[in-house]
Amino acid sequence: MIWFIVLNIVMNNGDVYTDVHYPNSPQYNNERECNEVGLALVDQKQIEIGTNAGRTYYTCMSISAEQIRAATGKSGSNS
Repeated sequence: MIWFIVLNIVMNNGDVYTDVHYPNSPQYNNERECNEVGLALVDQKQIEIGTNAGRTYYTCMSISAEQIRAATGKSGSNS
């Protein structure tokens, strides 16, 4: 499993921005670390844009090696 953070920034004018963050090291590739870093990223981005300009949200998601192979059509995968 590879855990990653999807950070969404919804501005009051309707613009939406999305960033994806991956762990830099296998030791941080778990759900607990993902949620801790997600909360820190939300706080940091919210401070950057201000409380009156929009809202920030995150979700932690994981993907398995099988899902990666299916999505990328790696040769020999019958895709």
